[in-house]
Amino acid sequence: MKLKSQPEDFVVVEENNVAWDESGAFAVYRVVKTGLNTLDVVNAMVDALRTTRSRINYSGLKDRHAHTEQVVTVLHGPRKDVGGENWRAEFLGRAKAPVKPSTLAGNRFTITLRAVRPDEIPVVRDVVERVRRTGLPNYFDDQRFGSARHGQGFFARSAIRGEWEEALRLVIGCPARKDSARDKRARSLIRDNWGKWKKLAESLPKTHERAIVQYLVEHPGDWHGACNRIDRHLLGLMLVAYQSWLWNEVAAEFLREKVKDVEELGYSRGTFVYPLSLTPEEDEAVRDRDLPVPCHRTEWKDADERARFVRVLAREGLTIEKFKVDLEKHTFRAFRRPLLIRPAGLSIGAFQDDPLNPGLQFFRLNFALPKGSFATVLIKAIQRRKVVDDEELVSGEEDAE
Repeated sequence: MKLKSQPEDFVVVEENNVAWDESGAFAVYRVVKTGLNTLDVVNAMVDALRTTRSRINYSGLKDRHAHTEQVVTVLHGPRKDVGGENWRAEFLGRAKAPVKPSTLAGNRFTITLRAVRPDEIPVVRDVVERVRRTGLPNYFDDQRFGSARHGQGFFARSAIRGEWEEALRLVIGCPARKDSARDKRARSLIRDNWGKWKKLAESLPKTHERAIVQYLVEHPGDWHGACNRIDRHLLGLMLVAYQSWLWNEVAAEFLREKVKDVEELGYSRGTFVYPLSLTPEEDEAVRDRDLPVPCHRTEWKDADERARFVRVLAREGLTIEKFKVDLEKHTFRAFRRPLLIRPAGLSIGAFQDDPLNPGLQFFRLNFALPKGSFATVLIKAIQRRKVVDDEELVSGEEDAE
């Protein structure tokens, strides 16, 4: 069973609570793209609309390996449509405020799975029916973890420990296979010439990485200061990535403890535990449960909840009290996340002959998820196996909540 044989097999439509107001200062655009990520299009919009990057806002990052629609606002943007290769931005009207992660309502998905064998068809139907009954664990999926999913460490873990050189290396000196060609070249060059800051400053193109390298030319050994010059948006993503992984660990442990009939499936950073059935008592224990992400400001519902995170953090050599980070631009946020969600409108289409895989079949799934939830957690349950890197999935919403 294959996902995303082509970008059109993964369709994501964003639902956003735009503050419509025709006298507002913000132009609202519907951005439709295929085979590009959100930042690629935002950079193209800067040129097409003759504006600046700081005037453009969006609610979440949409992956390039998909066909996506999302809302973008531009301060004092013009009333016109623009576009380029594989993208277009259609002017919709004006708003009194920009869109941002808090205005995102959710995402609607139409996902095509191909190369389905006859023996997999009843499994697909069973999983879809089971998710309707039990709900879907609300795990953060691989794409939330950035380069850490490729076996590299978490920036936030090193930052908490005060290991600032290692934290910086993970950001600018560790190329990953999923990086863009530009990022891969820059990070490989930095990795191979770590410490040769003057040479790197002369060799790197004008990039975010070069600005940090230039700081190290002027302030050698000030790893903490260099980390404080990482882009604020990127810092937020890297901090919440570690919190998200820890949440996954606690959520899987909770389901393993509370539910007897489960299935465990691997992902890049560990194991997802899915409930296969729920007794009335188990349903009561998990149905409306939520869990926090850990940080020094977390408000615990009870001692048991806190103890669960204490155990997981102990494996990391950390404590809750020390779960804070000394950065100027960002810190850990405290928020809670539902343990289970129920995909709205979950339906499965007919199984049909697959023109891309003769002798096999394809089908489509339709459903909607709240913001911050990952469609790929459902797909992994259907595929019932660990998804390897060359078939890596995408979500509708990659950004921090």
